[in-house]
Amino acid sequence: MKKLLFTFLLGTISLFAQDKLVVEYEYRNEFDLSNQTDKEMIQLYKNAAEKKHEFQLIVDKNESVYKGIEKINNTQEEETTSVSFVIPGKIFYKDIRNNETFTYEDFNGRKFIVKDTISTIFWILSRETSKILGYEVKKATAIVKNKTYEAWYTPKLDFRNGPAEFGGLPGLILKLEISVTNKKMPRKDIYQATNVMVNNKVKIEKPTKGQLITKAEYKTIIDEMMKEFMNSESKIDKKID
Repeated sequence: MKKLLFTFLLGTISLFAQDKLVVEYEYRNEFDLSNQTDKEMIQLYKNAAEKKHEFQLIVDKNESVYKGIEKINNTQEEETTSVSFVIPGKIFYKDIRNNETFTYEDFNGRKFIVKDTISTIFWILSRETSKILGYEVKKATAIVKNKTYEAWYTPKLDFRNGPAEFGGLPGLILKLEISVTNKKMPRKDIYQATNVMVNNKVKIEKPTKGQLITKAEYKTIIDEMMKEFMNSESKIDKKID
């Protein structure tokens, strides 16, 4: 009996319909530096590739929330300059029943909650399989404009969800690679699940602190703010000349 119990505990999670999952993801970037000649730029992107960001997805059958994991860093590491393709403090909330998303954005001190529909990616399912965290995962791919998506999902975790805004597959996405075609700097954005656990005590909280606007309204506001910023920078340059 003890042997059977031990074997069960070592196996993958068995879920009930009402269970909530907490999934931890690591996010990082890879860069193709083969065409780079500027030493400073090469070092800049190497620094960025070494940085890893941790996120948490809390999900059930009806809703989910995805946000960064805050950790205290007590090390005396030297600060380095790098680029970043992740926005700290951003929160993705999905209302799966009503096909809605509410994304918390903090842009230059202004707080917004951007309402939209759940994004749709037309995935091509593959027979190729692999293993992640003890789960058998299946491969799916998609191409959207200049981005190629490669997702690994597990039907054993029956949630059509994944990191950030991504999902829509017949199982939870445990790994996602997004290859971005860019003539100046091709790169990969990589989401990798590092831990999966059942926790029915956690709450899935919809973001509420911020101005509620649509995605189109948010884009208009950001464009205007960026235009104002560029105009102010131009005026400063003229004064210096």
